[in-house]
Amino acid sequence: MIERLQSDSLRRRSLSNIVIVTYTLFLAGFFFVPNAVDHYKFYIAVVFLPGLLLLPATLRRARGSLIWQSLLAYLAYMLLSSFWSETFSFATLWRDVRYTAYLLSFILLTVFLFEHNRRLPETIMLFVTLVTIVAAIISVVTFQGSTALTFSAPGSELIGIGTIGNPNPSAFIYGFYGIFALDYASRHRNTVLGWFCAFGVLVMFIFVILSQSNTGFLALSAACALLFLTDRHSGLIPRRAVIIGLLLSLGSALFLAWSLGLMGTAVDAGFANRLPIWRHVLQLWLQAPIFGQGYQQTLALAPDGTSSIVNYAHSLFLSTLRDGGVIGLALLLLFYFFTLRIALKLTLQKRRGLYLCLFLFGLICVLADTNQIITRPRELWIIMWLPLACLMAYELGFQDEDSAEDSAVTNGL
Repeated sequence: MIERLQSDSLRRRSLSNIVIVTYTLFLAGFFFVPNAVDHYKFYIAVVFLPGLLLLPATLRRARGSLIWQSLLAYLAYMLLSSFWSETFSFATLWRDVRYTAYLLSFILLTVFLFEHNRRLPETIMLFVTLVTIVAAIISVVTFQGSTALTFSAPGSELIGIGTIGNPNPSAFIYGFYGIFALDYASRHRNTVLGWFCAFGVLVMFIFVILSQSNTGFLALSAACALLFLTDRHSGLIPRRAVIIGLLLSLGSALFLAWSLGLMGTAVDAGFANRLPIWRHVLQLWLQAPIFGQGYQQTLALAPDGTSSIVNYAHSLFLSTLRDGGVIGLALLLLFYFFTLRIALKLTLQKRRGLYLCLFLFGLICVLADTNQIITRPRELWIIMWLPLACLMAYELGFQDEDSAEDSAVTNGL
C-alpha cells in the first residue's frame, strides 16, 4: 500500500514537472511560434490535457476565491446570453464553451504553479521575459519600416515575430513583458541580468513606438511609472524613483491629452476612428439595455460587402454592455473590483507593486482595444488572464495567512 502511494506520488511529480515545462514553452511560444493555430494545438495537446490531471485540488481551493467566483459568474452569464442572440448557433456556443474551458484551465494551472513552489512562477516569467527581449531585438533590427520614420506608408507598423499578426496586440504582449523587464532590472541592479533587462525595457519602448500603438505606449508608460512609485524592490534611491515615476506619469498624461486633441492638435486618428464604433455599440446596447444583444454577434457588413469595423467594439466594457447589457457589465465590474482589491492589498501590505502595474497595463488595453474575451490563445491570455491568475494565487495565499493568524490567536487564548 505504501509503495503504491509512493509510486502515485512520483508519477504526479513527474507529470507536474512535464506540465511546468510545457506551460513555460506555451508562454514563450507567443514570441517564437509563427503559426497561431499550431500554438493553439500545442496548448490543448501538451498543456491543457495533461494539466487536467493536476487541477482537482487547485479547483477545490479556487472555490474560496472571490476573483474565481465572480469570473465564473461573468463567463457563465455571457455564455448564457448566447441563447437570446439574433443568430444563435449551437456550434458557436460549443466552440465558446471549449474556449472557456481552456481559459479556466490556464488560470488554474497558473495558480497551481504558485502553490507548487512560490519561486517557480518568477523563474518562468524571467525565462519568458528574456525570450521576449530577444524577440523584440530581432523584430526591431529586422523591421524594414524603421528606415522610414514618417510611418505614413500602409503596413509600416512593426509587428513582432510570433503568433500575433496585428500591430496593437503585438505591442500589448511585448509591452507587457517590458514591465517584467523593468522589475527584474530594478531587483538585479549592477548585475549582467539587471543591465540586460534594463536594455530590454528600452527595446520594448522602441518596439511599441514602432508598432504605432498609442494604446500600447500609454499602457506601458503608465504601468512603468506606477512600478517606480509603488514597488519597494526598485534599486534606485527612493527620491530618484519617485522623480522618474512622476516624469513617466506626466508623459503619459501629456500623451493622452495629445491623443484626445486637448493640446490644440488634431485628435489621434486611431481614437477618432473609435468614436463612431463606440456610438454604434451604445446604440445596440440601448436596443436591449438590461440583458444585451447576446454573446453571438450579428455580423455587420461594410458597403463593399466585407465585414465592417463596427463588429469589433474596441473596448471590453462596451462589448460587454452590448452583448450582456447592464447585468453583464455589473458582473464584469464586480470581477474587476475583486481583482483590483487584491492587487492593492499586495501593493500596500507586501510592497509588491508589480501585479498592480500589470493589472493597470491590461486595464488600459481592454478599455480601448479589445472585443469579446472568450478566445483561443491571443494577447488577452497574456495581458488579462495571466495577471488575473497570479492575483488569484495571492488571494488564496492571503486567506491562508488570515487563517493561520486566526488559529494562532485562538490557540493563544
